[in-house]
Amino acid sequence: MRFKRAVDEYLNTRQFASLAASSQKGYESALLSFCRMSIGGRTLGNIPIKNINVPLCTEIYDTWELGVSTANANHCARIFSVLMNYLITMEKLTVNPMSRVRKRTSEPRSVIWTHDQVLSFLDTAFTKFDWRNIGLIVLMCYEWAQRPIDIRNLTWEQLDLDEGVVTITQTKRGATVELPIPDNLITMLKQQKEDWDFQPYVVPQHRPQDNAYRPLTISQMTSLLAEVKAIAGLPDELRVGDLRKTAIVQMIESDVDHLAIQSVSGHKNVQSLNPYNKFSLKTAKSALKRRQRE
Repeated sequence: MRFKRAVDEYLNTRQFASLAASSQKGYESALLSFCRMSIGGRTLGNIPIKNINVPLCTEIYDTWELGVSTANANHCARIFSVLMNYLITMEKLTVNPMSRVRKRTSEPRSVIWTHDQVLSFLDTAFTKFDWRNIGLIVLMCYEWAQRPIDIRNLTWEQLDLDEGVVTITQTKRGATVELPIPDNLITMLKQQKEDWDFQPYVVPQHRPQDNAYRPLTISQMTSLLAEVKAIAGLPDELRVGDLRKTAIVQMIESDVDHLAIQSVSGHKNVQSLNPYNKFSLKTAKSALKRRQRE
């Protein structure tokens, strides 16, 4: 049995039907998003459940954390465990491998990259071929306000370099966004394609695994990011996962219409952008100035 079939089976059980309507909606959305995840070049939904072990679950957890936050990773792990425990009761698994993954403490992050920090990182990353892929990931996350999980899994089929358009179906909620590719990035991606178009991924690992090229792993991204930050003299606290928030906050501070931001970020409604306002210095200044007038 593959993971997607296990999800479909669980969604048709009395156990699932007994949940509150809001929980059903949340569980179904999360489980189906798990099926779309790309882990080591494989779609999770296609992986046999017998092959879901602790190392794989650790990579899945790390992907959730890097893609959004530690809080999100812990929330997803709980839902994932519900499915694993169901499979145990049905005698299709003997253990829940996700329960053996070490979870991290959830602390709200408020880290925002400055524009100069992004430029400094890119200036350093593009000086060395081995760092080019992490440079492109940082640039694309920042330019398009997307999550690292969707950028590292980007394929050449999603890019139309002639028209200057990228199409991204977001892993977290399944939203599809079409975004323009700026001229400078088109130039870089054309060079990248010349070097790597013999395999499907825009930013692959440099060496194949089992005769197939795969996206950079979380640990590889983290290691490359640390190398470049150290050489560029940037704070260790900066993460790739902060770039989506950075880009959205910058759009808010530039008075970009919230509906326009939504078309880039893929948020389902304008209200979902409200949490980003708290990171905006311009919003804070406006609030204090308004208070003084009143």
